Amino acid sequence: MTAPTHGYALMRTATVLAEAYDSSPLRQARLAYSVDLRRILSHVRPASYHGIGRYPINADYNYDDPGWQWAKRERVAREELARLAVAETLGVEGVGVPDEAWLIDGPWLLPDIDRAVHVRSFLERPAEYELIEVALYPARTKAPPLGFDVGYWASGNFSIVCDTAVWPIWHSPPIESLGDLRHSLELLNDSVLFPDVESAGYFRDVYRAQPWAEKEGSAFQILEVAAAGLVAA
Repeated sequence: MTAPTHGYALMRTATVLAEAYDSSPLRQARLAYSVDLRRILSHVRPASYHGIGRYPINADYNYDDPGWQWAKRERVAREELARLAVAETLGVEGVGVPDEAWLIDGPWLLPDIDRAVHVRSFLERPAEYELIEVALYPARTKAPPLGFDVGYWASGNFSIVCDTAVWPIWHSPPIESLGDLRHSLELLNDSVLFPDVESAGYFRDVYRAQPWAEKEGSAFQILEVAAAGLVAA
């Protein structure tokens, strides 16, 4: 199975995820770090982030909220009907999820807006989700873009923009390294995305040079994001 270069996804809203992160054990354990990060990157507003790092509805499992990954709490099942609708739409209902590398976190990329709207109709809490359109550059979105993210294509929800400047979890930048990153991150727009491919590529290059960064750097892609519009519940 080959990963498509365009699709739609139901992402949890940044407002909901920002609230979860702010109350998370991870943030509380390193509160001084979080305060310093937000002070230095004061132009980055996590609740405005519209990128791919927002825990999409997928055919496999529920994500833990950001910052709760290592908490000893029972994983709460949610949106199971929508999850089943994704599995049915993608033809993986009742079978093991394919293990292609681009599906490592469960299929979530829906092929067209009609089927994305169909999945959305099964959500118990539709206000907590945003329907977006995504494209692997040089493929482009059909709707006017909000901007460009940088991360893994079609394999979960990993964005190096998010993991660096929004909700640092896996490869948090040391505070002393933010000087190296700040200039590139200052190019982010109001959606906490890069306004063009050039600025996204510049950030990717700066990130790759950091000794603390995620080491699968060759896999980082530039991803265009557009708002596909919300549908009445």
